[in-house]
Amino acid sequence: MATRQQKSHLEAKLDDDLRVRNARALQLVREWLADESGYDEKVFPVLKAELEADRLSYRRRFRE
Repeated sequence: MATRQQKSHLEAKLDDDLRVRNARALQLVREWLADESGYDEKVFPVLKAELEADRLSYRRRFRE
């Protein structure tokens, strides 16, 4: 069984790992928001059409 000090050290390590992952995720979101390549405007209509094609439900996934 882990001692209180060992458990505290493990929790601190997990907190540090979580902070690093969160910082990286935030960095990626900021990069995506800053992207002005136009790629998403070209690709999303194709992706949307594929997602809507051959649906088993009559309800659409996206509003027009």
